[in-house]
Amino acid sequence: MTEPTAVLSNVRLAPDQDPVDLQLADGLIAGVRPTGWIIPPTARKIDGRGFVAVPGFIDLHVHGARGFDFMDATEEAYRVIGEHHAAGGTTSYLPTTATESQEAILACIDQAARCRDQEIGGVQILGVHVEGPYMAPKKHGCHDPGFVRAPSAAENREYLDRAGIIRRITLAPEVPGVMDFVRDLSKVGIIASGGHSDATLDQTRQAMGRGMSMITHLYSAMSTIVKMGPFRVPGMLEATLLEDRLSTELIADLKHVSPDLMLLAMKAKAEETVCFVTDAMRGAGMPDGTYTFGSARGTRAVVEDGVARNLDNTGFASSTVRMIDLVRNAVEAMDFDLASAVRRASLIPAAILGISAHKGTLDIGKDADIVLLETKPRLEVRMTLSRGRVLYDASR
Repeated sequence: MTEPTAVLSNVRLAPDQDPVDLQLADGLIAGVRPTGWIIPPTARKIDGRGFVAVPGFIDLHVHGARGFDFMDATEEAYRVIGEHHAAGGTTSYLPTTATESQEAILACIDQAARCRDQEIGGVQILGVHVEGPYMAPKKHGCHDPGFVRAPSAAENREYLDRAGIIRRITLAPEVPGVMDFVRDLSKVGIIASGGHSDATLDQTRQAMGRGMSMITHLYSAMSTIVKMGPFRVPGMLEATLLEDRLSTELIADLKHVSPDLMLLAMKAKAEETVCFVTDAMRGAGMPDGTYTFGSARGTRAVVEDGVARNLDNTGFASSTVRMIDLVRNAVEAMDFDLASAVRRASLIPAAILGISAHKGTLDIGKDADIVLLETKPRLEVRMTLSRGRVLYDASR
């Protein structure tokens, strides 16, 4: 075994297993030892206090927390948002933009690149998720409809030139010009994710032929069955349930989608195609009140009893949850065992991003992204490590 630079001692790899020690070296999991072995005196010791160790949570869709949004495009925003979500077990994520001016979106993307390089906020930035602005006009959700638009060659080039930081773009395939853009995104390795869309099943499949491989927040802001005369025409929702070539995400806050609808989706689709995301906005971790979605110039939303809605109460305005809340909801409201719930927040998003060789399990050689959970009386995060670095410790 590799000589450890740190040892995470006295942790359980399942609630009913005996404690072990995890050897960490150079940000990786280097080995597993029985408790009581002689720890090298040079190794940094981290007491796991008998908690259950699970793989770090990966959030593919998150906007903000504690009064900040990534669209603020400041180091402080990235630092505070990272600290908040690390306390919920997130070890890596895709900071997500809102539909605003091109200048504002690019400022967010470029700040993400700087914060990734400087490791601002602790949580690892895996890339940026650009949500919009190429949406169906009637499916903008809480995004500002004044900035919804069709793609242009100049804007497309600005995104393609940032392929080193952009990991995913949400767009509506039926919007004029989007199909060609989907093809261009697939060529540079950016995930084209259908969403905020009125696309039919056939249009969704056409986009799949151009390289679209994912769908954003299943059930939310997307087309479903409509009648054309006597005929029922399926939409993006039905395409997603039918096609396992499409991965997707669920906002498992028990508000956006009921437990029964989530279970229906997970029954219809292959397990490795459905992950959990928070879609959290700046009202996460804040008192009830009125907040903007996106930048300070963004749309306004009201948070009441921890639920964010638009001002006219016709729809949700993202969420205020953390990843641990989603895992807990799966266990308590959907009768998942802990390992299955954790997979939806760790291994499956890692597989969707194509990084499961490095993240998503606690196998030797993988990144030391580890969450320690107290399982009784309630599932809670007690410690979060990203690449072997402690980001959050509830005892401090």
